[in-house]
Amino acid sequence: MYEYKCKHCEKSFEKYRSLSYHANLVHGIPSEQFYVDYYLNGIWPLCKCGCGQRVKWSFKLKMFCELCKGHYSRIHNNWGSNIVAQMKSAETRRQQYATGERVQWNKGLNKEINESVKLNGELRAKAYTPEIRDEYSIRMSQYRSNGIIPDLSGSNHSQWKGGVSEINILARTDRRLYDEWKYPILVRDGFKCVECGGNDGRLHVHHDKEKMCEIVKKHMVDDIVIIDFEFKKSIASKIVDYHINNKVSGITLCDKCHEEKHPSLNF
Repeated sequence: MYEYKCKHCEKSFEKYRSLSYHANLVHGIPSEQFYVDYYLNGIWPLCKCGCGQRVKWSFKLKMFCELCKGHYSRIHNNWGSNIVAQMKSAETRRQQYATGERVQWNKGLNKEINESVKLNGELRAKAYTPEIRDEYSIRMSQYRSNGIIPDLSGSNHSQWKGGVSEINILARTDRRLYDEWKYPILVRDGFKCVECGGNDGRLHVHHDKEKMCEIVKKHMVDDIVIIDFEFKKSIASKIVDYHINNKVSGITLCDKCHEEKHPSLNF
């Protein structure tokens, strides 16, 4: 008596294996889909860690894996549903980085001096498809909204230095800095790059001796987080005065030559 019927053509078989071969050869249904249709009532199994991903079919074992590859630690620590565990783990890693127990593998390296960094960047660029980028963006938004990843902007950021960046910008965009320091240097150099002689595109005035970051640091108040905007403007004004009164050394550079002086910055 034939007990097993094909759902696609109503043909009957004595054994499931025979039905499986038939489904594959005649209807093009792979083993994993056949298992889902006939054994799991059409419900595809998901990773037990709670990530929501479909688990893979093991051709060797003829069954589905319980976890996606690399997700054992997540289910072992119940990370898939335990937000507190995720937050605790993130905080532990932050403390380890702060104490030096954990060190970023590529700290101080860039693609110009390290082949591993260069290769890593190229591989990530190829793998970072628009779909993965969108998925990552959604996941990170969820992590920030539920507190797993805290907001690290402003004074919460590990690199916060009391508002130095904003003061730097206020000083650089001050009209007096251009009129009384930058413009005279541009005139002196004939509005040409002193390195290549070019005058196409945007010209910059580069601090060739005393760096801007050193000048800003001189005018900062140690260990004080500056919140008041007017106070920041007053410091920026003092930085501009310093440039003018001390005739800080500068030279005219084009975009390309200036970028060579600051390879880690984008102009």
